[in-house]
Amino acid sequence: MSIKYNDKNYPYIDLGRGYIIYLQDDDYTDQRWILKAEQELNETAENKARSLEQLRELLRDEPKLTVPLDDEKFLLKFLRPLGYDVQRAFDCIRHTFAMKRTYGKDYYEGRIKPSHIRHIYDSGMVSFLPLRDDDGCGICVTQLGRKWNTTKVSMYDVVALFRINIEASLMDPLVQVNGIRIIFDFDGLSMSHVAQASPKHAMVSLQWIQKCCPLQLKSIHIVNNSMLFNVLFTIFKPFISKELRDKMHFHNRDYSGLTKCISAKCLPPAYGGTLDAPDCEGQLLGDFMQLYDKHYEAMDAFGYEESNTK
Repeated sequence: MSIKYNDKNYPYIDLGRGYIIYLQDDDYTDQRWILKAEQELNETAENKARSLEQLRELLRDEPKLTVPLDDEKFLLKFLRPLGYDVQRAFDCIRHTFAMKRTYGKDYYEGRIKPSHIRHIYDSGMVSFLPLRDDDGCGICVTQLGRKWNTTKVSMYDVVALFRINIEASLMDPLVQVNGIRIIFDFDGLSMSHVAQASPKHAMVSLQWIQKCCPLQLKSIHIVNNSMLFNVLFTIFKPFISKELRDKMHFHNRDYSGLTKCISAKCLPPAYGGTLDAPDCEGQLLGDFMQLYDKHYEAMDAFGYEESNTK
């Protein structure tokens, strides 16, 4: 199990047995995804070019906001998942950098890149599963119970983790087209975890997910949720929109229900699946994520001027 580089010099984790984990890739060439992007996201060469220019015009006119207008990949990670709806993409970018301006001191400073939170990856709290679901969705597992050591990982760190992982997922054009499914595992949830939560943490994290995240969150799956989880969920529930709530599935330990939503071949046996890939070592995932520090540093250079009060 090690980090390797493909012929495009993009890093990936070789898990062994033919399984890999990767984040970054060039545009898809498979006809299946080209057709899906055209049918579901209105992606054609003409619409892409037109939408890019329209979005650039809107961003040029936005007071005191600096973004990489010439970086097509940056613009497409907002346009493509949102079906080339230029106004929605523009609003999403504005919300993203407005959140950074408003909550930067508490939630961004010191937590802008993977190396800042690599203790989370090292702990094994996060897993990117190597296989895509049948519809092309990526699958991410976050363990928010037994593997979450609250003396080392704060709720501020966890909120940063969500932001950093979503940005990482958006590096892959296939995820931009197909979206992602997230599994939250609450096995071992305790009062020390619940005590980390607060209405402010809930509001900030959900506002970011619902207003700033262009990624298609196809479904969110809660597993191993105990009665104590209900206490935690009560803090977050007021800030969850109906649209997001409709995507949430609560399975507890009924993994047969989980495999009705996600193909069993994509899931490890711990979740009722048949995936025989080795588990990725936490420290190796931390090393891998840290390779993308420069990407996050570059993104952190953009945003609203501090004097803007709009």
